[in-house]
Amino acid sequence: MIDRIGSFLPLLRVDRYIMRHFVVAWGICAIAILGLFMVIEGLTRIDRFLKQDVNLIVVLARYFAAVIPIYLCNYFGPILTLLAAMFSVTQLNKGNELVPLRLAGLSTARILAPFFLLAAVSAAGMITLQEAVIPNLKDLIRTATAYGKTKTTIHPDRLPDSFNNLIRVQEYLPAEKRGRYPDVQIRHPSNLLLQSLIQAEEIRWVEVEGGDPYWLLLNGAIQRWDEQGVKIKNPDASGEDVYLDTFKEYVLMTDLRPVDLESTDAEIDYLSFGELRAQYKRRGELKHLEVKLHMRFAFPLSNFILLLLGLPLVLKGENRSVVIGIALAIGISAGYMFATMICAELGNRGLLAPILAAWLPVLFFGALGLTMFDSIDNTG
Repeated sequence: MIDRIGSFLPLLRVDRYIMRHFVVAWGICAIAILGLFMVIEGLTRIDRFLKQDVNLIVVLARYFAAVIPIYLCNYFGPILTLLAAMFSVTQLNKGNELVPLRLAGLSTARILAPFFLLAAVSAAGMITLQEAVIPNLKDLIRTATAYGKTKTTIHPDRLPDSFNNLIRVQEYLPAEKRGRYPDVQIRHPSNLLLQSLIQAEEIRWVEVEGGDPYWLLLNGAIQRWDEQGVKIKNPDASGEDVYLDTFKEYVLMTDLRPVDLESTDAEIDYLSFGELRAQYKRRGELKHLEVKLHMRFAFPLSNFILLLLGLPLVLKGENRSVVIGIALAIGISAGYMFATMICAELGNRGLLAPILAAWLPVLFFGALGLTMFDSIDNTG
């Protein structure tokens, strides 16, 4: 037993050495990539930042503190994992440090095991950010990201509800739960012809203590049609247009909720898995919700897939150039991300089954990566 423990100690020291290499490389890559991102993003939005009443340094700090976690979850996390691993392996190759490990009988897979362990840590970090940090700070994130936008509103899609309504809000402020220029189309159940059209200047989400919340329309008008499509006159109306029934306040009967409007826009990135799942149960007809649900499981696996694709390219050629390693990592990451985005968009549009839209890049590139990784000479 003592002999076995003693044989493991040098191996553990090797693992710690490789991990230390990776962590340092990850830090360097993170500073480079995130620094470049901050410079480009800051320069392109500087005119909007300068228009804020808050101090410029405070604006920049709040903005980047808000957007960096989202970009780490959706883009940078797996890319940084691959860049750090390829940087580390290239440096180890350059110093001929892999040769004695192979001569000692260690397989390539065993030597690279620490990289995959740290890839698991990266995936766990992405999940933690997405589930525990971003949803709990979404109101602060909305406020901060509004600094870099020309408008502080989102533009939700037109949505149906269970009351036979089709609702659209042209401009919606999630933090305030109100929107501008809503219109509601209600159709006859018998022939689906338009029964009424409600248009207003504003819509507000009203929460009543001890009661059910509701949507309140302000300063609008209602136009009605019969089942033959003929306009119905309003007997109480005055003036030239006797067809419109105007109102100052109107309570809209609908089961639509604020999260329905938020989950049709980029705001969906602020929802946790539980919130997404609850929303999908309510609005199963929205394909992009199902795609996003599957992506929450599929995308963190990118940390492993990119390693399977990238490391064989460095090891097979005994690449000793950091520049070539970084270029390969960027090219592989770009190809994988592009394929992921294309499949997701096809799924959102209903051209690809949601489960296939999320998992097809994982399956294809994962199989390719395993094949490439298996082709490495594990015996040294």
